Amino acid sequence: MSRQASRLKKLIQANEVLASIDSLVDLLPQLLRLAQDVTGAEASSIMLYDEEKNVLRFALAMNDVLGEEKMRELKTGFELPMGQGIAGWVATNKTSLNVTDAQNDPRFSKAADKKTGFTTKCILCIPIIHKEKLLGVVQVLNSTAKTCFEPEDQELLESFGHLAGVALVRSELLIQRLNQQKFETQLEAASRIQRQFNPRQPELEGGDRIWGSSVPAQFVGGDLYDFIPISDGSWYIYVADVAGKGLPAALIMSALWTRIRAEALNKKDPGEMLEAVNIGAWEFMNGEVFATMVLMRYDSKTGRCRYAVAGHSSPLLVSGGLVTELERPMGLPVGIMDEGEFGTAEFTLDHGQSLLVVTDGVDEARAGNGDFFGEERLLQTLRTAGGPPVGEALIMAVADWRGDTPPNDDTTVVEIFRA
Repeated sequence: MSRQASRLKKLIQANEVLASIDSLVDLLPQLLRLAQDVTGAEASSIMLYDEEKNVLRFALAMNDVLGEEKMRELKTGFELPMGQGIAGWVATNKTSLNVTDAQNDPRFSKAADKKTGFTTKCILCIPIIHKEKLLGVVQVLNSTAKTCFEPEDQELLESFGHLAGVALVRSELLIQRLNQQKFETQLEAASRIQRQFNPRQPELEGGDRIWGSSVPAQFVGGDLYDFIPISDGSWYIYVADVAGKGLPAALIMSALWTRIRAEALNKKDPGEMLEAVNIGAWEFMNGEVFATMVLMRYDSKTGRCRYAVAGHSSPLLVSGGLVTELERPMGLPVGIMDEGEFGTAEFTLDHGQSLLVVTDGVDEARAGNGDFFGEERLLQTLRTAGGPPVGEALIMAVADWRGDTPPNDDTTVVEIFRA
């Protein structure tokens, strides 16, 4: 077999080997070993391009002449600015370089030779490029069979460089996919945990009910609702909407849930309770994020309901096909200021009536064409829902409006129905 045929065979074998390796840790040693075998070199090294810092970062070196102890000295790694040294010149110009007399080339840095005692005679360095994007450089040092590398060696190493580029991109895509899968698994776990915050529907007598539903826009969300029983038989019921969505909002939501549960032990009036919640919320929100809320204290036996509002939309009273916005007492969203006053209003829910609190993910839900569900459509849905309870009909109407379009915001509805 001719030398050319032998090298082509090695190139084909290199392609097969690189195609079977997924891990970057396993890939780099194989790249260097194959590069040396293809060109018949004593040593090799690879530097990867750090696009963010615009430098070449030393990845791995291999040397068949030096001992393992000397090679360990090179494994500490370093960064090479673009344009410096042979590798920096190749990376900047994105073109191969065959240096036949390294010691007399002004671009060559002798630092590594001085450190290891190795003498670099000639260097063949090529850029690793994939779809015009620089990934790094690979260089081989000192031909074992001749004085320096020939144009034929350069052609072979350039062909090998194309294979290396594909292998590096493939490895990076696999890492990204694995990281994405890991992140999605973590989000799914977070979603399962967050669902534990949603309370069970209380069992009330005579057909009365307290019901809620929350659909996050992403795996997790910042909407929150809860039903907290009080020893006198009444309930704290609230809906909160943390600004933003996704994991940051979900973390704030969980802290807010804990704070509200702690304050509920004090059996305060809704306005006073929101003041206490706001003081605690300021400690972890500090004005950088906020949450709107409606907090109610409801007596299911009498229908009496006292409530306070923190920057949220008004509760909606549904009665006989009529929808009325209840009074909205004064109150800023929690977490904006370290102190705040929250007014309290009161009404009595009569038999056959429903009280609903919704988040802005309902009226601001978007269809595929970008249109909003809107306040008027929200009210019309409640008017024509066929009588209380109407919360589930509203959730279904919003879902039908969105169709296949993913939710653009968390969607929450809480309903109190008195039979």
